[in-house]
Amino acid sequence: MKKRILFILVLVLFCSFCARNVLASELCSKNGYTISTVNGIFTDEEGARNNERLLKVLLKDTYKNQKLDYQYFFNPTHLAGMGDLFEVVAQGFFDQKSDYDLVEMLNDASQKVTTQKVLLVAHSQGNFYANNFYDKVASQEGGVPSKSIGVYGVATPASRVAGDGKYLTSDTDGINASLVGGTFKRNIL
Repeated sequence: MKKRILFILVLVLFCSFCARNVLASELCSKNGYTISTVNGIFTDEEGARNNERLLKVLLKDTYKNQKLDYQYFFNPTHLAGMGDLFEVVAQGFFDQKSDYDLVEMLNDASQKVTTQKVLLVAHSQGNFYANNFYDKVASQEGGVPSKSIGVYGVATPASRVAGDGKYLTSDTDGINASLVGGTFKRNIL
């Protein structure tokens, strides 16, 4: 219940701003909100869809009398997960900003998003993608106003949440606390 209340609070904070367009599309509606999940490693496309479905079950169909549209931007598994592990290292240690998967997510967004207000809800490695997604489009030429897009991180191995977004990571999360924070000596949230 606390997670749901926190999520709704984040939704209120980030989605209360109106903007002129999203992802350079003049066709986006000024009404409504898009909430999109960005999955972590070892998640197949059905799992990514399930993340989207879960948010839809936990939240309502409308917010401030405006429709909520749910989407997912898929972070596929590569080389039976080994490619993903190498990708996490590149993203976390070398601050990698772009790759094929991010380009595909941006392309997906340009086709799927039909509102001018977007919230990215990222899980695990998906937080690196959400941060980079935000960095590529927020207040950039051809992008969107930064107040039109928000990021909420769940179980994040990153040291930041783009756009001063909010996050929820348990200090008992074994992967993040011991492996990322301990073994790899990375500053995580």
